[in-house]
Amino acid sequence: MTEWKNQHKFFVGLGAAAALGLVFAGVQADRMIRIGAGYKAKIACSEVFAAGRGPGRVLSGEFEGMPEVMKQIRVRYDAEAKTVRARGPLGLGRARAVYRDGYGCTLANAGRVAPLPPAPAGFAAEPWPEAPPVSGKAIHRIDYGALDFALTQAFENNEANHRAVLIAVDGKIVEERYADGFDEETGFLAWSMAKSVTATLVGAAARRDFLDVEDPAPVPEWEGDEDKAAITWDDLLRMQSGLAFEEAYDKPRSDVNRMLFEKGDAGGFAARMPVEHAPGEVWYYSSGTTNLIARTLSDVLADQGVTLHAFAREVLFKPLGAASIVLEPDAAGNFIGSSFVYATARDWARLGQLYLQDGVWNGERLLPEGWADYVKTPAAASDNQYGAQFWLNLEGETRPRFFPGVPEEMYFFSGHEGQYVFIIPDKRMVVVRTGMTRGRSAMEAVAPLLKAVYDAVGDPEAS
Repeated sequence: MTEWKNQHKFFVGLGAAAALGLVFAGVQADRMIRIGAGYKAKIACSEVFAAGRGPGRVLSGEFEGMPEVMKQIRVRYDAEAKTVRARGPLGLGRARAVYRDGYGCTLANAGRVAPLPPAPAGFAAEPWPEAPPVSGKAIHRIDYGALDFALTQAFENNEANHRAVLIAVDGKIVEERYADGFDEETGFLAWSMAKSVTATLVGAAARRDFLDVEDPAPVPEWEGDEDKAAITWDDLLRMQSGLAFEEAYDKPRSDVNRMLFEKGDAGGFAARMPVEHAPGEVWYYSSGTTNLIARTLSDVLADQGVTLHAFAREVLFKPLGAASIVLEPDAAGNFIGSSFVYATARDWARLGQLYLQDGVWNGERLLPEGWADYVKTPAAASDNQYGAQFWLNLEGETRPRFFPGVPEEMYFFSGHEGQYVFIIPDKRMVVVRTGMTRGRSAMEAVAPLLKAVYDAVGDPEAS
């Protein structure tokens, strides 16, 4: 009888342990799937309500080539409420994204979204001057036939999945090409091109003496922390803050995935990361760093009595005539400066042109004098590959140039899956390329087209 009781206790205990194991496994599965559901809800919401694309086209094409588990996550649109819900099998990993006019889409983490003031009023887009080959405005140093051939070849084959290519020379559009389903009105997701937008907003604030990039960044969580309080704006901009951050998109529970698709306060999540190195000692790429910059900039602007969105509109986007740019916030209401900006190819080109003109537009200085030189000055520990939220084409000690067919002085916005704004000073040229290059290196896929475009444009002195 005693033996039976002991056996009974053992099996009850084993059953309880198994039940706990199943609960734990369920919790772990929910946490894993939640990241995928967050990704799918956010992207589906933004592509339909911010970019203006059809739900059927988005769902059939936007998630191709992703891990098989993503197919198990179902998406449901509510066109009237402008929300998107996503959930995995057995109801695991639920996520909801909500669209708000002027702010794009936000993941409603924990069911809450911070209220925001009405979005700044819209304004009329400024038309781009054009220099087509058949008009008297044609730029004579351009081989239009070579440009047409290069883009026709790229889009007919389109293994790289180009979506838009725009070429501006001397401040005029000389060629523009779009894949089916996209046009000059389509908003394109930045991914990490947003980091260069964030740096541009910092520059605009510095221009007005709201901050000095050499000063410590005023992060509230860092008060009283001797190590973190020494981190400057410059350390953050150059990705040399020393803060820990795991930028691994292939690991569902990495820091970057949790920050973008689970957490409600992206900048706050980054602010709480531990210090691993002294500032300026080590370079490593961190989307958390950029979201910390964006949140801190919002706080600085709030002290001046203005929101980041209103500031961006008044001092940058409106003077540029870039009416399409949307800065998407997190659930706490702060701009996700690492990743979530939507703009047309033409407005991405305006931002590149602003740098080509050293921060001056229509005679008005929007960025500090020398800001373009600042952002393209290599971060000391980056082996010449990175400036201040901009990528560089310099050769490093341990690596070749990213784009060997174009000069070292080129620098560029760069985003996941091949989003680029190339600034090419020696040809007075800006090239925008958006796409969805998956399963291969986007740089390697885009490099031949970029070289062909570069070769088709002559030197300014020759014109």
